[in-house]
This record gives sequence, structure tokens and C-alpha cells, in this order.
Amino acid sequence: MSLEKRRETNGTNKEELLEDSSFRRSDFTPLEIKEKKEILKTPVSEDLTEIEKDILEIAKEILKLKRYGAEFEIESETQIQKYPIIEKLYAKSIAKLSYKKGYSKEEIFLAIRSLEEKNWIVTNERRTKLEILNNKKLMNILKYIEDHPGIHARDERIEKELKITRTPFLKHVMTLERFKLIRSKRIGKTLHYFLKDLSEDHDKYKIIFLNPMIPKIIEEFFKDESITISAIGEALDIYSGTIQYHINKLKELNLVKTAKNQSDKKIHLVNIEILKKYNKFFKEPDFSRLLRGL
Repeated sequence: MSLEKRRETNGTNKEELLEDSSFRRSDFTPLEIKEKKEILKTPVSEDLTEIEKDILEIAKEILKLKRYGAEFEIESETQIQKYPIIEKLYAKSIAKLSYKKGYSKEEIFLAIRSLEEKNWIVTNERRTKLEILNNKKLMNILKYIEDHPGIHARDERIEKELKITRTPFLKHVMTLERFKLIRSKRIGKTLHYFLKDLSEDHDKYKIIFLNPMIPKIIEEFFKDESITISAIGEALDIYSGTIQYHINKLKELNLVKTAKNQSDKKIHLVNIEILKKYNKFFKEPDFSRLLRGL
């Protein structure tokens, strides 16, 4: 029977009362999700101070000097001597900026440390974030990850749509991750990639929907709430034990709930509010066709 028909129940267990089921009402909001905002911006350094912008220009040349070690993390001015590449940047910035713009040594040091903390300087990449944001290939990959959150390197669409094979793709996403523009999450043996600003609270939904069987199971519940596990298995040509396993996962994520109708028959209710909120962030899978039928 379709979800569009509302039922009543004579059961006394509150967890089984359809009347109280938040899977049917629009006020069910278990997942706090803000409206999706445009994360990728024009490649400019708007969040930098004037002194940070000046030092960043100098850093573009200094970081390319391969004779210096790359790794560094500075906590105090005295530590600068431990890192020749930063000592070079520090000295060059003093020479160019102290007289010309009147910056003190302390101001220059604090600006260098700030650039490191905000990941505008990642020395083992030998370039600045500004150079990354102006790199067309890297920005195309960043935009692709924004449009396909949870993508992994073995996805066939990458080579087809980005015209890049798996090995260089992995190299580029490592760069993006070092600059804190994206993050990765390992599920099983696979790394999935998301924009850094996308909350990890949403990962569990995206990851479960990467399994193409899950949307199909949900669609069967939309067609008939009272469908049996064995009937779903026959419809999808999948072992019923596997179907039950996935349904249990859907219940754990509050995507599906089991109840009883007035005939005391077991039915499965889909949490339509989570599906709506999910599609505000993620385009795939698209549940709009199923939701239009409600």
C-alpha cells in the first residue's frame, strides 16, 4: 500500500503507533542541516592581511628552492633557524618589507606562522595555496568533488568526465588534502573524498547510498509498505538475508522504521524527511521522483 494513505492503529505500543510516526510528518528533523552554500570561491586571498599577502608573494619563489628541506612547524622565533627554507623566507621578507613597508621582525614572524596555520603555506608542496587556487586542473577536481561528494579514485566517471587516470587523480587529491581543501574518509579499504567544509555528520548517509542496492530497497518500500523481505529479494534477485542485513543498517541510521498497520501486518516506513534533506546536499541518488509520488 502506498505511503500517501494514512493509517491508524489499535496497538498500544507507542513505538508502533503510525499516528506518532515522525516518518510521516514534516516536523521530523533528526539531522541538523544548514542550507548548502557555495563553498568554492574565486581564487583570491580575501581572508589575508596586507602583510600576509606581501609575504605570500615572496613565499612563491622561496618555496621553489629545492635545496632546502620542506617540512616545518614553527612555534617561536628562535625555531626559525631549525628550518632553512623558513629562515630564508623570514630573511627575504625582512629585507624586502621592513624598509619598504615598515613591518617589524615580530610582525613578519607572526604573519609567516599565521600563513602556515591557515594552510596558505604548505612547504612540502613547494607552492602556496594561492597557486593551488589558480591551478585550473586542481580546481576542476575540487569542483568535481563538490558535485560528487564521497567519490573514490576507482570510480569510472573520473576518467570519463575529468579525462584523468587514477594515479594522477590520487596525486592531485593528496595536494588538495594537504592544503585542507578536501578531506578523506576510509570506508573498508576505500578512501572517499569530501570538501573540507562539509560536515562529517552527513557522511554516513552518503556512504550507505553509494551502494546501488540501497535506493532500490527504499523504492520497493515506496511501492508497497507491506512488502516482505523475501519478495524484495525476488524483485531484486538478491538473497533475502542480504536484504535483511541492509534493512538493519537503514534502521540504525533512522532511514527506515518497522511498524504495524490496523490489520496487525508488519510494514516498513521510509523517513522521507531525511531523504529530502539529503538531496539538499547530495544530488545522487536523486529521490525526487519517489517523493513526488507522496
